[in-house]
Amino acid sequence: MSLNYLPAGTRTNGIFGALAILCALMAGCGRDRESEFLFEAEGPPVTITYVSPDFSSVAATEQVAIERFLERAPGIEVDRQPLRGDAADFLLDTPPPDVMLLWDGILLRSAAEQGLLSDLADVWSDNNLAESFGDQFHDLSRIEGTPRLTPAGFSWTGIYYNVEVFDSYGLSPPADWEAFIRVCDSLLANGETPLSLAGQNSFISSLWFDYLNMRLNGPEFHSDLMAGRVSYHDERVARVWQLWLSLLDRGYFVETPGSTSDLDSMTAIVRGDSETPLNRQKAVMALAPHFSAGELPPAFASELDFFQFPQIDAAVATGEISVVFGFIIPAGAINRIPAGVFVGYMGSAEAQELQLRQMGEDESNAGYVPVHQNIDGELLSPAAEKGGQIVRGADSIRPPLTLVLPDEMQRGFTTVLRRLFLTTNTRMQVSEIQSILEDARQNAIQSGAYRP
Repeated sequence: MSLNYLPAGTRTNGIFGALAILCALMAGCGRDRESEFLFEAEGPPVTITYVSPDFSSVAATEQVAIERFLERAPGIEVDRQPLRGDAADFLLDTPPPDVMLLWDGILLRSAAEQGLLSDLADVWSDNNLAESFGDQFHDLSRIEGTPRLTPAGFSWTGIYYNVEVFDSYGLSPPADWEAFIRVCDSLLANGETPLSLAGQNSFISSLWFDYLNMRLNGPEFHSDLMAGRVSYHDERVARVWQLWLSLLDRGYFVETPGSTSDLDSMTAIVRGDSETPLNRQKAVMALAPHFSAGELPPAFASELDFFQFPQIDAAVATGEISVVFGFIIPAGAINRIPAGVFVGYMGSAEAQELQLRQMGEDESNAGYVPVHQNIDGELLSPAAEKGGQIVRGADSIRPPLTLVLPDEMQRGFTTVLRRLFLTTNTRMQVSEIQSILEDARQNAIQSGAYRP
């Protein structure tokens, strides 16, 4: 059995390198069972193998929760091993690890479809996780009606903006599309470029497609499109590209987004570097995930705030883009029962608080939110609390398209975005964009990456 058709975009190093601290929030424990032992073995302790990212910040904070778990479960030992290379290789090992920390995306979904993940219904019911997590995370964790993931932490995406620039022009964060366009037009009228765009980073720049598609057509259509069930020649897809191209044609974005990295895109909206500008192009807003803002020095980050991507059609359900991490138990795990006890612990409230307290006042946690709703909210930074409210308030949660598309579609989007942002003379036509993407979809179907 092979998972080789999974896209390179889902490989471990590229995801966890940017999201290392998020994984450090992935733990918890039910408070109503603090006086009980969670697991006692009749003979020697059972050793479970737990595979998690090999980052010092993750290991240090996780260890606090693991040590508390060992106190509560004297019949279990935990052998924590680093997640290096391709996560799919661990799933295909004989035997596989007992527990792994993974993100929601094509690898998780493909592994579940191929019978490589255990049913976690007992973990959810024994720990009352449906109520503790909320409907959106319950729905996200079920694949074909069966829970395969116990989520533990999530990120958010927002439109970051320079507060002082907004204040100087009497602008407020827009709640809907009409207000957003008015903000952009007002900034243009005052000689400001409204939007920066990280054209060098398809993970970041493609978020515009994610949000425009969900705001115009809804999160269910977006999921169907990402899963290869809809043709890119569909008129609803054309509307997305027409709207995005209209924003480019109006001059809302920086002139050369193809030369802008994700860090450049964020420093473009900073004004505290005016004496020695970090980049030539300045803007006022940027659509970005939490970790892009987290890369800024604190003095620069303090200039910024963020707002939710505006609503376009009030009749369309609200979807939010979020990277959700959590725990899975491979179907071939040899210690299924103690593994379930461990995941139940690592998926609830106590250890999330243990890890948050361990991280202390470290501003690097500002972009990460635990899934469990019963933690002490005062442990979250204001940014994390606000981001959590945005995601929890959505009708549904979706991963970024770069985490769910197969290789063929990744290449199609990369081709379109590169040509769109690097070509300065002739703008691509919507029909041309659709043809490139539909050809990529057909290639993905033929390769077996999209299954009927």
